[in-house]
Amino acid sequence: MSTQDKDSSNLLDSEKVSGALVPVSHLEAGGSQAASEESAQTLTILPVKNAVLFPHNVVPVTPTAQWGHEALERAARKGTHLGIVALKGEPRDPLQAEDLYLVGTEAKIIKVIRFPDGSAGAVVQGTRKFRVEKFTIQNGKPILAEVEYPEQVSPEESLELAALERGLKQLIQKAVSLSPNIPSEANIFIENVSDANYLADLVVPYLSVDTAQKQALLETEDPIERLRKVQLYLTREIEILEMTQRIQSEIKGEVGKQQRRFYVKEQLKLLQKELGELDGKATSSHAGEPQDLRERVEKSKMPVEARAAAMKEVDRMAMMQQGSPEYTVSHTYLSWLLDMPWGVYTQGQVNLTAARQLLESEHHGLEKVKKRILEFLAVYSLRGEIKGPILLLVGPPGVGKTSLGKSIAKALGRKFHRIALGGVRDESEIRGHRRTYIGSMPGKIIDALKKSGSMDPVILLDELDKLANDFRGDPSSALLEVLDSEQNHTFTDHYLNVPVDLSKVLFIGTANTLGTLQGPLRDRMEVVELDSYTIEEKINIAQKHLLPQVASEHGLEGKLDFSVSNELLARVVSSYTREAGVRQLRRELSSIARGLVHEYVENSEAQKRSRRATSSRKKYALTRKDVDKLLGKPHYLETQKPARLALGVATGLAYTPVGGDVLHIESVAVENGKGQLSITGQLGEVMKESVQTALALIKSRPAVCGIDLKTLQSSDLHVHFPAGAVKKDGPSAGIAVFSALVGLLSGRALPSDLAMTGEISLRGEVLPVGGIKEKLLAAHRYGVKRVLVPQSNLRDLDDIPESVRSTMHVVGVRRVEEVLEAAFGRVSPAGVKKRGRLS
Repeated sequence: MSTQDKDSSNLLDSEKVSGALVPVSHLEAGGSQAASEESAQTLTILPVKNAVLFPHNVVPVTPTAQWGHEALERAARKGTHLGIVALKGEPRDPLQAEDLYLVGTEAKIIKVIRFPDGSAGAVVQGTRKFRVEKFTIQNGKPILAEVEYPEQVSPEESLELAALERGLKQLIQKAVSLSPNIPSEANIFIENVSDANYLADLVVPYLSVDTAQKQALLETEDPIERLRKVQLYLTREIEILEMTQRIQSEIKGEVGKQQRRFYVKEQLKLLQKELGELDGKATSSHAGEPQDLRERVEKSKMPVEARAAAMKEVDRMAMMQQGSPEYTVSHTYLSWLLDMPWGVYTQGQVNLTAARQLLESEHHGLEKVKKRILEFLAVYSLRGEIKGPILLLVGPPGVGKTSLGKSIAKALGRKFHRIALGGVRDESEIRGHRRTYIGSMPGKIIDALKKSGSMDPVILLDELDKLANDFRGDPSSALLEVLDSEQNHTFTDHYLNVPVDLSKVLFIGTANTLGTLQGPLRDRMEVVELDSYTIEEKINIAQKHLLPQVASEHGLEGKLDFSVSNELLARVVSSYTREAGVRQLRRELSSIARGLVHEYVENSEAQKRSRRATSSRKKYALTRKDVDKLLGKPHYLETQKPARLALGVATGLAYTPVGGDVLHIESVAVENGKGQLSITGQLGEVMKESVQTALALIKSRPAVCGIDLKTLQSSDLHVHFPAGAVKKDGPSAGIAVFSALVGLLSGRALPSDLAMTGEISLRGEVLPVGGIKEKLLAAHRYGVKRVLVPQSNLRDLDDIPESVRSTMHVVGVRRVEEVLEAAFGRVSPAGVKKRGRLS
């Protein structure tokens, strides 16, 4: 047996076969073997795909290969018959004999049809079955086969045969009444057929069975067995038609004309259910997108309450029309529930050594803060859970509060998410919006869990002190439940409306000041204060972190190694920045880097134009001249310590949000006055009261202060705080004002290397103040050698770097007498009379 080439395939695709095959009355009921060019037992074979031709049935045939067209036209011209054989499946290329069934149907051509593209087709009628003995397949030629015609078996008359024939005819009548695809003429024609084989062959076209089952019917020789199979298939077809009719009637009673689209979808769902049960496969009553959501909910790790809410919403969606607004709201809600990382935790084993190394590598200084963070991690490592106060990092801008939060997340092996709370004034930003309108969404806490992808992230609540409130609610009050470890395991967002466990989340807050925080919110957190950096710390941070980062960001890494000495960095810090952190310092270093990049690119282009070789890498040490050229004139002039202070001038120390500062307090007296006091310098009420307290204390103790009370009462005093454009307040200038007034009224100038800070009372006590570290650092920069502080503040000296403490003498004072002795030495009451008038 030979093979054929690519052009020899001649298939009839199922898409080209008409749906209903109705026998034509004027055609022969039985076939006879016609004369042909071949021998009596040889037929030209035409393979067909997805179709089986039965005797007495009429089908259209459209050959696809050239030899098929030629064979069809020759058979039509000479009146010969063709053999129609079904393919077993997808044919191979080239076609093999094994691809064809061995039982087919001989067909005669009824009519040849010409198509506009030049091809031809035909309508053929089956005449009788044959069995192939041998195929002959040659390249580019029609397929020939040696066939034999089995003798048709006529069944004996019996009750079973009569029952089968009558039952089959009744089923055909019922099918005609149910299906619009079966013509009514078929019922009349089949009713007059008495031959069992003929009756079975005529019913087969109306059965919805596959090619293999139809081929099995064709190959079945026993008429009784064929009738049984046909009746079984037809009974199933009628059941499907009845169910379709019932489904249509049920749906028509539920929907109206305005819901045509919804009607089609419901019809499809019910039909899938019925057909699935018939095939032995359980099909859910929910189809389409709600079914997909239902499967996702079942596979998720939601807690019981969330799963119940999700299932209830899926059931509601199944009853909605997809284009409705309610459907969109429900779909968005389910998407949020499914996108939540239920049961996902990223916490690993805490390694204190690695955590310490991480903190040291990313943050310079801040020893007290690092110690508290390591203690926190140690407790977590031992207990395996977070129970206790929330850390609140308080400090000036730019000292590393946010970066500390990121370092804690790295040390714990958790995801990090930052929530900016500055200016938030709506309580719904925390708790979420209720699902009453399109566009509602959860609050920032739930959004942070979704974006981080875990239920135990580190969430940084940034700028807690900048929270606002108005008629829409108070967001700081909404945070009370979030930050309470005893309540947040059942936190309920208004949008999700299901309990969410926040007990595994590590919250860290940041603030610049504690003054604007609510008392209950402040009570839920443990304050960890971050002080401003010293000049030495800023220099170390610049050398270790800022300069490498700036070089990398500006493309200088690997091309130009520039270095800045510590002395130049100290000048940049003091003359170009006024801050507690290092943000402005980073900006100034970026300005230097941009200038270097500019010069580097210009030099490279000039060398290319002159075709001179360029070195792959250069090293460059910046000088003071380079810094002045790149940064311009200094932004701030360093206050120079005078050799001696004028009479009535004292050196005070102040705390600002960007660190400490030195403040000169000036006082003058006008003779022949009325004893009035004037205070200027844009001062707050507390500072004005401090000046009045100092003057009252002097008047109550003239002998201790060494002044003449009559002279004081006849003079007008004016106390001024320079830098009038800057607001000032606080009681810490009390002893400085007191010393300035005593020096003025007693005619003694204060030493220029002495600075002081502390609050005074009318009883002469020196009370403690805050910001000692920042104030002493400012005094150190100014060149002060001695500093007077309240005795109670000596405990704060542990926070001062040893390099600063070793260069100045800090004296603790309890009363104003000790202040006067440290500032002027012992006062002799007799000496007051000798001074007389104010100088």
